[in-house]
Amino acid sequence: MNTRLSKLVSFYRDECDQGHALGTYPKDMSDDRSWSNVVAEDYSAPTLRRLVFSREAEIKRAAVWALGWVGKHPEYRFLGPFLRASDSRLRLEADRAREQILLRTRTDWQIQFAQQIEDSMADSQWKSANRMVDRLVAKHAEHPQSWLLRVSVRLCTSQLLGAIDDCRHLLSFDRDCYRACVFLGQCYWFMHRVQVANECYMEATRIYPDCSAVWLGHD
Repeated sequence: MNTRLSKLVSFYRDECDQGHALGTYPKDMSDDRSWSNVVAEDYSAPTLRRLVFSREAEIKRAAVWALGWVGKHPEYRFLGPFLRASDSRLRLEADRAREQILLRTRTDWQIQFAQQIEDSMADSQWKSANRMVDRLVAKHAEHPQSWLLRVSVRLCTSQLLGAIDDCRHLLSFDRDCYRACVFLGQCYWFMHRVQVANECYMEATRIYPDCSAVWLGHD
């Protein structure tokens, strides 16, 4: 393994050992530097996308992990098929990387506004939550988490048909969003359409095999 690849793997091992906290590699790393900065100094998204197809399993995993820190929406889509990889650890890294990209690419307004919506939900202020989440979707319709949050609000307020429409729309532009399949299954479950609900759950596990029936909370 050449020096450059060894460095990427070292980053990855260090992150795994530290549980998503910066560790001791490199030694002069200051505490306030994020993995996004560290990885971006040495690796671009196109380079990491090539490394994902390495023959060595750990390099593949490290590259997928690193894409979570430097990738943007194109990398989010690129990683979707890896949710179905034969390597369970690679599947997990792909799922985490996709979530990390979504979290990292949000604007400050999105973060703050989503928190306000969640606070309204926690306080059972459903009219306010509905109004705000509609605004969130209108302003950031390209972001999957906007739709997932509105599905959550609609599920909690028994707007099942609206939630179904949102799940289907989300899947129309993010076909690897297994969470949308899970939500869709919940909608049909609440409508007592058990067979259709189970089909949705099966589709979720097809997209991401580790999304098991146990995780879904159903037999």
